[in-house]
Amino acid sequence: MSTWTRWLREQWLVVRVVGTFLLVILLVFVATDYAPVADRVNFAAWLAQFATWGSSVLLQLLGPFLGFTVAVEGTRISAAGFAVDVTEACSGVVPTAIYSAAVIAYPASWSARLLGLLLGGVVIHTLNVFRVVGLFLVGLFANPYFHYTHVYLAQAVIIVAAVATWLYWAQRFVHVPSR
Repeated sequence: MSTWTRWLREQWLVVRVVGTFLLVILLVFVATDYAPVADRVNFAAWLAQFATWGSSVLLQLLGPFLGFTVAVEGTRISAAGFAVDVTEACSGVVPTAIYSAAVIAYPASWSARLLGLLLGGVVIHTLNVFRVVGLFLVGLFANPYFHYTHVYLAQAVIIVAAVATWLYWAQRFVHVPSR
């Protein structure tokens, strides 16, 4: 048996997990960016609309207490001269894709994987709604900090939450047999 074959046999689980992870990410990004697919099923646009809707509901509840009135047009939320546009890039589709690829690639039962996908979707997109609300409030009341908060802090929070959710799922719901 060659060295390569022996190594592949010893590392097959790692090769399979990494290969599946990369394949799923590739398929998701093709589905979200390849026009013939994205034009028919645009998950990013749907998620952006969901984030806009959820954020606008919370902001409309907060507005009377904080002294502003929210207006929503499409995926644009505005008040008192400040506006955010919840684009497809802000929809949470990328962290969801990476999280989902990690769940699907991990050696677990399909019921555990489905639970992981549901758990991650709820956590990431609920947090994304709060992220948009927080960014809107920073832009409205502390505008000089908006860019930094949007580009660095808010994205880091979503990434950390996705990783923490995956770790929680893998530890709590997945029972991988030892080698």
